Amino acid sequence: MGTWVYIRGWLEFCGQRAEAERIIRQREPEGWTFPNGGWLDAVCYTRAVRAHEVHEVLDHVRQIAALPAADQDNDRVCGLFFAFHEVDGQTEWQVRDGDVIISPAPPRYDYLWK
Repeated sequence: MGTWVYIRGWLEFCGQRAEAERIIRQREPEGWTFPNGGWLDAVCYTRAVRAHEVHEVLDHVRQIAALPAADQDNDRVCGLFFAFHEVDGQTEWQVRDGDVIISPAPPRYDYLWK
């Protein structure tokens, strides 16, 4: 069988949406959705993947996170993901400053997986 990892989160854009959409279409688009309406330009991701596939999702997020600022304010892609591994527990992926910072998720988010 295999171990599952439940991933959910979002990315917010400041002019990088078209390039992010291109990246998503080139790779595995399942699990990604662009909400309509409101002023926020974002993409959401929710999907359960096998543990050996997590690196593919993380590579996807890293590629989008690395997109350059598209305006004079130097606003980069930002966001937050939680990945719950059935054996290893939950991690937090902070997307900011062109990078993805991974750390154990604070216990206050345990309710998401119980």
